[in-house]
Amino acid sequence: MPQQNIFYQLFEHESSTYTYLIGDPVTKESAIIDPVMETVDRDLKLIDELGLKLKYILDTHVHADHITGAGEIRRRTGAKSAVSSAAQVACVDIPLTDGQELLLGDKKIKALWTPGHTDSCMCFIFGDQIFSGDTLLIRGTGRTDFQQGSSDRLYDSIHKKIFVLPDDTRIYPGHDYKGHTASTVGMEKKYNPRLGFNKTKDDFIKIMSELKLANPKKIHEAVPANLACGTVPLTAIPEVSIEYVKDHIGKVKIIDVRQADEFNAELGHIQSAQRVTLGRDLTIFLENGNRSEEIIFVCHSGGRSGQATAESKKLGYTKTFNMSGGMLSWNKAKLSVEREQ
Repeated sequence: MPQQNIFYQLFEHESSTYTYLIGDPVTKESAIIDPVMETVDRDLKLIDELGLKLKYILDTHVHADHITGAGEIRRRTGAKSAVSSAAQVACVDIPLTDGQELLLGDKKIKALWTPGHTDSCMCFIFGDQIFSGDTLLIRGTGRTDFQQGSSDRLYDSIHKKIFVLPDDTRIYPGHDYKGHTASTVGMEKKYNPRLGFNKTKDDFIKIMSELKLANPKKIHEAVPANLACGTVPLTAIPEVSIEYVKDHIGKVKIIDVRQADEFNAELGHIQSAQRVTLGRDLTIFLENGNRSEEIIFVCHSGGRSGQATAESKKLGYTKTFNMSGGMLSWNKAKLSVEREQ
């Protein structure tokens, strides 16, 4: 009896984004779909625990609501990044075309170009699963009112690329805001309120035109960052060494942007460090902070703290820095750490 494909569904709360880890159980070759910068360390830890060889980092499109973790994961694993060629992302390793296939062992990931939410949208078929990104959500669809959105094209993409699949094909979306985790093609054809019940293209276009949605909170920072594979140019991020931080404990504010479980895990945290998680918590902290205060941002290896430093600069901070190498370098140098009991 053949082994089941490797499959894990992970969630990032602030942007309600699903990240998927899929793979071949025989060769352990794997791919990650739609990683988020804030959860890169969590995802890489799982990959390591499972003994997987990460081969591909796939983004379903150029996101507007979060910064992709593709660049950081690529830097730390050597896996190849991939996104639609329509996105025109120069730093990507594999610009995907419609129908292109990627191999994990003898298993195939098939890319389907599904424009409508954005020009760059792609869905990925793996076995009897389709990872639909923002093209088709559970009882919903991606919006069509920005980033070259088109209700006309989205309707066609869903009907001609997804609804032609077998009804029992499992649908795993890029987001969910109501607690759903999966659906099927048959269920969405019947019950999706924007598409089901034999709604015509004109019906769909009218529904989409009346949504009146606010722009994603991170659109102005996420889109430029994602066009750069989720990275910020190093020249834009001032850094300090772990030796500088050691000598300035108690003299400057140290902000650790990791999750709570990381703060007190094996790597611990720096004495006097304050934890303010990257994302909404950090944005609120920065919006209400002193723009002239010296702040050093810290994370696991320097990726998220680099993003925090970049965000602070955009908000007018003049003395903010990224600690180079993060807590990995701090521990490697055998410097003192604390862990709350």
